Parts: sequence; C-alpha cells; structure tokens
Amino acid sequence: MIKKRLPIAIDSRVHLANLCKTKSDQFITVNIQRFRYLYLFLLIPCASHATELTGLVIDEGMNALPGVTLHVKGTNLGDITNGQGRYSIHLDSGNYTLAVSSLGYIDQEISIHVSETDKQQLDITLKESVDRLEAVTITASSIKATLESKGFAMKAVDMKDAELSSIQATDILDRTSGVRIRQSGGMGSRTRFNINGLSGNAIRVFIDGVLMQSYGPSFSLSSIPTNMIERIEVYKGVVPVELASDALGGAINIILKKNYAQNTLNTSYSFGSFNTHQFNTSGSLHRPKSGFTLKGSAFYNYSDNNYKVWGNQVYTTEPTTGEIAYVKATRFHDTYSSAGGKVDVGVTGRSWADELLFGMVLSEMSRDIQHGATMESVYGNRRATQNTQLASLSFKDKSFLSEKLSLEAFTSVSNLNRHIIDTSAYIFDWDGKRKARYDKDGNRTGWYEYISGAEAGNPTLQKSKENVFVGRAVSHFQPTDQHKFTTSFLHTGFVRDSEDPLRHVDIRDLEDTRYSSKTIVGLSYEYQAFQEKLKLSSFYKRFTQAVRVVEYKISGDDEVELNRVRRAVNADGFGFSAAYEILPKILLLSSAERSFRLPVAHELFGNLAESLEPNYDLNPEKSKNLNIGFTLGAFTFGKHEAKLQLNTFWRDTKDKIKRNVREDDTDETTEYINDDSYLSRGLDLDVFYAYNGKIHFNGNMSVFNSRFNTEFDENGLQYDWYRDRERNAPFFTTNSNLKYHFENVIQSGSKASIATNLAYVHWFYRDWESLGGAGKDIIPAQTVLDVSITYTFPDQRITLSLDGRNLLDDQVFDNYALQKPGRALYGKINLKIL
Repeated sequence: MIKKRLPIAIDSRVHLANLCKTKSDQFITVNIQRFRYLYLFLLIPCASHATELTGLVIDEGMNALPGVTLHVKGTNLGDITNGQGRYSIHLDSGNYTLAVSSLGYIDQEISIHVSETDKQQLDITLKESVDRLEAVTITASSIKATLESKGFAMKAVDMKDAELSSIQATDILDRTSGVRIRQSGGMGSRTRFNINGLSGNAIRVFIDGVLMQSYGPSFSLSSIPTNMIERIEVYKGVVPVELASDALGGAINIILKKNYAQNTLNTSYSFGSFNTHQFNTSGSLHRPKSGFTLKGSAFYNYSDNNYKVWGNQVYTTEPTTGEIAYVKATRFHDTYSSAGGKVDVGVTGRSWADELLFGMVLSEMSRDIQHGATMESVYGNRRATQNTQLASLSFKDKSFLSEKLSLEAFTSVSNLNRHIIDTSAYIFDWDGKRKARYDKDGNRTGWYEYISGAEAGNPTLQKSKENVFVGRAVSHFQPTDQHKFTTSFLHTGFVRDSEDPLRHVDIRDLEDTRYSSKTIVGLSYEYQAFQEKLKLSSFYKRFTQAVRVVEYKISGDDEVELNRVRRAVNADGFGFSAAYEILPKILLLSSAERSFRLPVAHELFGNLAESLEPNYDLNPEKSKNLNIGFTLGAFTFGKHEAKLQLNTFWRDTKDKIKRNVREDDTDETTEYINDDSYLSRGLDLDVFYAYNGKIHFNGNMSVFNSRFNTEFDENGLQYDWYRDRERNAPFFTTNSNLKYHFENVIQSGSKASIATNLAYVHWFYRDWESLGGAGKDIIPAQTVLDVSITYTFPDQRITLSLDGRNLLDDQVFDNYALQKPGRALYGKINLKIL
C-alpha cells in the first residue's frame, strides 16, 4: 500500500512546489513546510534500510534557503528544504543525478554517489539568477521586513551602498531616525550613542549578537570597515532577549558579512582631509567537502585630526597683560592611529554544526590627547596607547539535537594593556605654544607650569592591565510554527591591575585591583496567530553584579591608606512586544519593559586616558519604556514605491548615569554620577520614496522631549531646574537623503550614483535653561551637508568614490561644546580581487 501511494504524494508535492514559484517566498516557506511533514511520514517506512542523504542549501552569503526543491532524476524521490534550509532524502546505494531549483537562483544538477552508510552529507550553494533579479530583491527586502515586524521599535539599515563610500558606520547611524552620535572630536575620539533621549552605556553595541566590548576598545564601530558589514540593526528602547545584555535605552547590532560558502578577497583604501588614511582588507577561504573555513580581516586608521576650532573656549592669553584673544586655531596635538586584525578558523555547514570557529583578535591604538573634559584645558604632551589580544570560540547550529532547537554559544578571553604618559607640566595655549613668563621689562624668564606637575593632575606613567572574560549562550526552541521559546545567558568578568613608577614609593608595589562581574539571564515566549498577522512576545531578565576594589592612597599626612569596596546588585526586569497587521502592509507595533542598566567598568573605576575619576558608589540605571507605532507600506504604484514608519515613545528613567558637569570649566577631570530622574516623550518619523529603482529618498525627523523629573533634593529643597529640558542634549533632529543611480556611465556595464545628505540639529542649552539670564550658553543650530559620488567599473571589481563631508563648513559641536571636524574631502578605492 505504501509503495503505491508514495509516488502520488511525491508527484503532488513537486507539482505544488512548481506552482509556488509563481508566488512569494513567504507562500513557499509556510505552505510547502506544512506538506513536508506528510511526505516525511510516508517516506520513513519505505527507507528504513536506505541511506539518508541530508544537507544544507544556502546562498553565496551563507544564508539558509527555505523552499528549495530537490528531485532525484529518474525517480519519484525528493524533498523541499525546511525553514532552516535543510533537506533529507532516503536513497539506496548507487549513482544519481540531483536536480536543485529555487525561485531567483540558477538551477543545478549534481552527480552524486550514495554509499552503503546510515547517513551521508551533501551541502549545496545556489547562485543568484540575473534573469530573476526582481524576485531576489523581494527576498532580500523580506529579511529587513521580518525584523521590523516583530513588535519592537527597530530599524534595519542595509549597508550595501554605504560600503563603497568613505563614510563610516557611525555616519550611517547618525542619519537614522531617533539616533544621535555624540563624539568628543575627530577620528579616534570616544563615541557615545543617544537613542530617544537615553545615551551612553544605556545603549549597547553588538557584533553578531556579541557585545563589542569583548573585542577590545581598538576594535570599535569607527574602525570596522563598512564593506565588512551586511546590515546594522537599531533597537529603540525595548531590546529582545537574544541580545543578552542590560541595554536600557536601545541596542545596535552589527551583522557582519559571512561569505563562508565562497572564496573572497577584498581591499579598500581611503585618503582625505586632516591627513586621514584608512586601509582595510578581508577575505575568506572555504572548502565545501570538508567544511574547512578560514576568514580574516585587517584594518589601519590614521589621522592628524588637525581641523580648525573656534568659539568661547578657544583663545590665547597675552603674556604680559593677561588679555584674552579669541582665535580660530588648528588642533595641534590630536594624532590618532589604530590597527588590528581578526582571524576565524574552523568548520561551517556541517550536519552537526552550522559554525564552529576559533577566533583571534589583535589590535592596538595610539593617540594624543588635545584637551581635558572641556576645551578650556589645552594639552600639548599628554598621550595614551593601548593594545588588545583576544581569543574566542563560537558555535552555531540551527538544528541542535533537533530541527526544533537551535543553539548559539560564544566565549572569549581578552587582555588589554593601557599606558598613560603625562609627565610634562608646561601650560599650552590654543596657538600650540607654551605660555611664556616675562618680567616687567618684557624679557622672557621661563614658562608657566601646572602646580600639580603634569597636564591632567599628578605626573603619571600608569600602566593598567585589563582582563575580560565573556560567556554567552542563546537557545531557541520552536515546537510548532505558532510557539517559540528563547533562553539567553551572559556572564562577563572584568579585572584591572595598575602600576605607576611615578607613584609614592610606599604604595608602588602594593596590590591595586579593581574587579567586577555581571550575569544576565533572559527568558522569552513568542506566539504567532492568524497566519502570522498577530505576533506577541513576553520576556523576563535577571540582573546581578558584583564589584570589588582594593586600592592604596597617600593621605595628606603622607600615610598609606587602604580603601576596600565590596558591592552586590540584584534586579529583575520584564516586558512584552506586540505586532498586528490590521490590513495588508499596515502594521501596528507596541513594546514595553521595566529594565535595568548596570554601570560598566570605566564608569565605576575611571579612566585616566579619558580624564575620568572613579565612582564606586554608582547605582544601576533603571527605566520604564513604552513604544507605540505603525508602518505603512511599502506600497507600489507602477514605478513608484513609498513607505512610512512612525514610532512614539515614553521613558521614565531614574538614577541616570551621566558624566558630571563641574562648575569650573577648567577642571581637568570629571566622573560619572547618578543624575536623579528624567521623563522623556517623543517620536520618530521615517519616510521612504523610490522611483523606477533609480531615485531613492529617505527622510526622517526625531523629537526628544527629555525633562528633569525630580522636584526636591535630599534636603527637601526644590531644584531650580525641575521640569527643565535635559541640558546638553539635542531635542530636534532631521535628516534627508537623496540618491540617484546611473547605469552604463562612460562604459557599458558600469554603474554610478550620486547621493546627498542634509542633517539638521536644532540649538540646545548647554546648561539648565532656568539658570542664568540673557546670553545663556547654547550649542548653536547645526546644518551639515554631505555629498557622495561612486563609480563602479563594468567588471564590478573596482569602485571609486569621492565624499564631501560638512561642505557648508558649519561649526558642529557635541558633549559640552567639544567641536567636531569641519569641511573635509575623502577619496576611496574598493577592489574585489576574488
């Protein structure tokens, strides 16, 4: 009976797959997957003594392909890949021809030999079909649409076009609605992210789901070349448990290109203003038969950062009269260089693991330090260096023990060596010269010096060694199409040991250690109904942190003082997300949470390179977050395509961790503090329009209304700035990006594009708006115009680009009037060698 029914079942199944080629990929994935279980149920009794041919079908970017039809020619045997791209066919020993086909990909016929074994592995890579380019485009956009339709307030940023230009990933993020990049200067300066009014370390940054801090400070978002990035996922407010961390205000997840299934070699070089050089190369080697995979990348960055600065903090002092003269000065002590490499070696695409890779990261950085916490304190000798060594092991399997269970695991151990050099006491002016001392007759008698003996406090040659351990695991269990369970685990350990040959001889050799560890456990449940129109999820997170400090200081009586600190923190967070498609392409989104953010190492322990003092009493930052929004589209009308997204948010944040603002602008150092509570409301609006695939327009607007929400201090006195807008924080930004694509420019088969981006940041108060009278210190409105031109030669291997940044040469500020670069030009060449 079974042998008579089997051909009918298989023929119907293959016929159904052919019908599905005229439908969307979603139809293939959902409907064929349901029929697959009946087919396997019928096939198993007949193949109990046959060899099981299994494998994974992927595209050239290492993405699993569901709905792929596999047919053994001359038989009625075959299969269709499941949601993880896997297939299974039972065959007797012998020689066969396997036909493989899928919408948007080139059909393949593979000769195979089946031996007398219980199981045999055959992985298949399909190439995109040029003739089916439109279908491929639909499939690619569906990945982005799937991510943006889960209920979280998130934006998936495709990096396909950006990888050819000279701009950095931070520039792309700064153009994203709701996101503001805050930097204290040019290349190499510390980068802080602001998402919907929450900023700093409340925003966590990940690389493929792993905290970026695991890779060391030199391997940062500014140093990762854009041509190594596939997309960037931006979460605003509520963050899913898959990104196992204590992100409070949002998260940025950088998805790197995998290219495991092909051999590649790419390189690029960029040169531009301020003697800026950027070089990177990346490549991969893959052996399909054994699964052996080798992937590597390297980068080098350098800049003099000698751009012009001016304003009420940039002045020189006349040596004899002491009169102040405001000047337009060139930064003279701000060079930066960084270099690094990352290598991963192991196996990919095996039946027992999609990925098992051992990794190594080496990086180093050197930079001059131009000024202190503000631009009032000018430095001419202070500098810092650091280097990082990291070893990692990663494992991924989408069918771990069962097709319903997946597992990702990552662990790393890193060593960071940091060196601060500050031994000169000379005082510099913004003209780059030391301040000279003169007698009454005008004769120079010497130089002015800091009484502390160095530019930023006591003389130091401090060397610190930081060891960081990271362990992360994420597992998904999906018993049915409607239900999914996720568990996540993250543990990090941090130890810093310091020594300084210039410290007091009595404490130089004593133990001076700072230690912190934190563990975050997450659980979530997802439910889908009404043919995936309704998507619900709920989650729970457990936060724990332990801090221990042992340090020695010299008191005013020249006696050794021992300071010991022990702290422990435990907290619970929870939340939910919901999405409902009320009409085709009209989606409602909502998410809410109560969450915590634990202070990180440099906030607790300070960092001399950044003029930060320690604060061991920092409490966790906590917030209640709510997001409500909707998505319209994308709608297509002939050659026109349009899409609109709106997200509104509400944040109630307490014990916000922020840099302290000293009353004296000339203070060389500062520290992080808990800044009471803030209530924030606002919205993000995104508009997209395209015409004929050649003209693309993206526009967005963000409004942040974050206000101080603590009425009385600990003594019962009312704060003068109660209900004031948060100081030193932008509250209104817009971006508009227009791009036009050309084909067959100069040469047949070539491609070119020209793009412009206009960004506007409304003026905002540097301090509380209720303090002071007329002429309050403000950060002025900023308008930045960027233009990018790219040209790709017909063989698609060479691309040239020219980028103009801040062409209006507007004065751009951040972080309490720290000025960023003005007008700049950059050229870049991209080479695809393999």
